[in-house]
Formats: sequence, C-alpha cells, structure tokens
Amino acid sequence: MWVQTVELPHNAPQLYREILEAVERHYRSLKYLEISFAPADRGWYVLVKRMIDLAFGLIGLILLAPLFAIISVLIRIDSIGPTFYLQERVGENGEIFKIYKFRTMIADAEKKTGPVWASENDPRLTRVGRVIRGLKLDELPQLINLVKGEMSLVGPRPERPPFVSLFARAIPGYMHRLKVKPGITGLAQIRNGYDRCAEDVIRKLRFDLVYIKKMCLTFDLKLLGQTLLYLAKPV
Repeated sequence: MWVQTVELPHNAPQLYREILEAVERHYRSLKYLEISFAPADRGWYVLVKRMIDLAFGLIGLILLAPLFAIISVLIRIDSIGPTFYLQERVGENGEIFKIYKFRTMIADAEKKTGPVWASENDPRLTRVGRVIRGLKLDELPQLINLVKGEMSLVGPRPERPPFVSLFARAIPGYMHRLKVKPGITGLAQIRNGYDRCAEDVIRKLRFDLVYIKKMCLTFDLKLLGQTLLYLAKPV
C-alpha cells in the first residue's frame, strides 16, 4: 500500500469530514465496487497501449513545437515565473512523478494557501493563463510525461500526494486507482471535470474503477473520441 508523509491541505479536517459523510451516503455502492473489483486481463494490451502512447507523444511534441514556443513567449511576457509548472503526482503503484503543465497561475500560487483544488474560475489565474486554460491547452506538456512512460493517453487522472493520502484513509477501494498508469484523459475526466466537493471525489472514483475493470483498446479509442468531441466544444 502507498504510504508517504505529506503536507495535507489546510482544510483537511473539514474535507475529511465531508468525504466521510459522502462515503456513508454511497457506502453500499462503494463496497460493492471494492469487493467486486478485478482489473481486466490486460496481457498484450499493455504493450500495445505503451507503443501508442510513445508514438502519440513523440509525434505530438514534434508537430506542436511551434505552438509550444508561442505559448511559452506569451506566458513569460504576461507574468513573472517559469513557462512550465511542475507538480508532484502519484502514479502507477504509488510512484511519485512530476507532471508537466503550462503555467497558468501566478508564481508560487500555493505559498499562502497550501495544497488546494483548482477550479475553472480560479482567482490565481493570469490573463494568458485564463485563455490557455479556456482553450484547454495547459495540459499539452503532459506529452512529455507520455514519452517518459509516467502517464498514458487514457487512464485515471493522477492526484497530488496530499489528496491521495487524505482520500485513501476515508474511501473504500480508493487505492485501486493506483494499479494502472494514470491518464491525460479518461472516463472520469470526461464525465466529471474538476473536483468541487466530496461528492465529486466519490463520483470520479466510481468512473475510475469502472474504467479499470473494462479497460481495453476499443474502450480507450472510444474515450479518445469522446475527448476530441469535448475539446471541440466552444469555449
């Protein structure tokens, strides 16, 4: 089991109580998912999935290099700070890795608040950052994580260590999410979006466990298609 000493969010006690209340409301369905949990027999699928991830990542980085350069210049002109934002996330089997994103917030955004959930209208967003996030371009640097083998195109969204530590204590079956490689997109990301409350965490876990039980190449392709439709929506 994954264990790490981490700095918990400042609102950890309140969030923990809210999650416990949500777990109590959904206890039967969560226990069923935990007891009946059995990942799909993946076999050759893991190798094919990795080959697709690597090819997609390399081709994407090459083709999008001009866009990366333009976004990087705009970020540096707009606000003080680095182009990329690196943040610790928990990956497959509890391995910690650094996720890459274009910086969309002011530098040291969590210096005073500690770990907090991001939101669509976060007041810490810069002017350029708000546009980048609105156009859904801030996640593009995760192609680097794809090439490095830390993430996959499709899978559960990787969470930050403080939140994994908190959720694992309160939610039955939460650690099953760490049995597969995290993804840039996935069933939970498409259906649930940002976490706004404890109910969202429970809902996202349900989607993640359903994905892990059903994961196969055709399901991945279906989710990638749904992701493209989501990205094509007007801002």
